[in-house]
Amino acid sequence: MGRVAMASSRRTRGTKKAPTARRRALPAALVINLARRKDRWAEIKSRLQRIEGLAFERLEAVDGKEKIEQSEVAAAWNTAGNWRYVTRMFEGGQKCGYTVKDLALTAGERGCAASHVKAWRRCAASRKALLVMEDDARPKRVFAAALGNALQELRGKAAQVLWLGYVRAAPWRRTVGPTVREAEYLWTTVAYVLWPSGARKLLQALPVNQPVDNFMSNLVSQRKLKGFAVVPPLVSQAKPWNEDNDIVHSDDKAWVQNCAK
Repeated sequence: MGRVAMASSRRTRGTKKAPTARRRALPAALVINLARRKDRWAEIKSRLQRIEGLAFERLEAVDGKEKIEQSEVAAAWNTAGNWRYVTRMFEGGQKCGYTVKDLALTAGERGCAASHVKAWRRCAASRKALLVMEDDARPKRVFAAALGNALQELRGKAAQVLWLGYVRAAPWRRTVGPTVREAEYLWTTVAYVLWPSGARKLLQALPVNQPVDNFMSNLVSQRKLKGFAVVPPLVSQAKPWNEDNDIVHSDDKAWVQNCAK
């Protein structure tokens, strides 16, 4: 993604100064944040301001209490796709209690999905990759340099989405480079780079018919969306997924009581 400063072909006699490498430009970031969570905005703004070369702006999240059209985000989902990965990843497999069933998406899940759809639309309308972050994202100190390297590894690979923070739910499909793997199924949407072609694929697949991370990963697992991940993750969640969270997960009971032990 970055360029190397080229020395002039007409050098001054006796000059042997080598070209200077420029820092690779980072995609601009959209940070999803609810209007009522000014505390979270202050916290993530402080974290992101420490990252040299990162431009970012706040994207007001959709509150799940608002009306959300079902043509954009469905009201219910079926756990079958996620079940395949949950039962592989957790000890006890199919006995852990996570079953195939229909569930109503919670207001928080629907609002979260609609917020990401807003970000996808912004990306689809642009010609550049966009970094999408949730307001509990905590980038590692090596974030800028490591992301620059990962984007360089993906040049020419027609990437559509690159996860920067995730929980891996399946083996990697292949190794792309020292820090990039092709993904099959990942959980969480705390931070990812999205390209316009990927945004258009996501929008073409609307409505979001399951929690948004499952929706994105389902498309990747079916090879309808070309997804990659940085190894190791460059972003974590500031707190565990079930602490100080504005989103009630519709499948929490099975996760907490049985699978996530």
